[in-house]
Amino acid sequence: MSHPNGYTKEDIKKLLGSAWLDYDNLAESGNIMRRRKGEEMRARGEKPHYPTKRVGPNFDKDGKYIYPPDSGFNFVKRMNPDSEWGGKVS
Repeated sequence: MSHPNGYTKEDIKKLLGSAWLDYDNLAESGNIMRRRKGEEMRARGEKPHYPTKRVGPNFDKDGKYIYPPDSGFNFVKRMNPDSEWGGKVS
């Protein structure tokens, strides 16, 4: 079969060499793989897994950050470990 430009499919394949794509042996793309896995999952009757618990910083109703218990440190004892006086900084 000839083309309007005079090249046949075999001629183009020779010109391109290793750049010629063999469409019969292409690897599965990421989108096709996700779609295939989703279809297989639905066929088995499985439901998608979504995170149920939000993991992250905690805030109170006023929008202030709630520090975890025992998260602060004693500033004066940090600066001077021998000192008796101190205030907790959180």
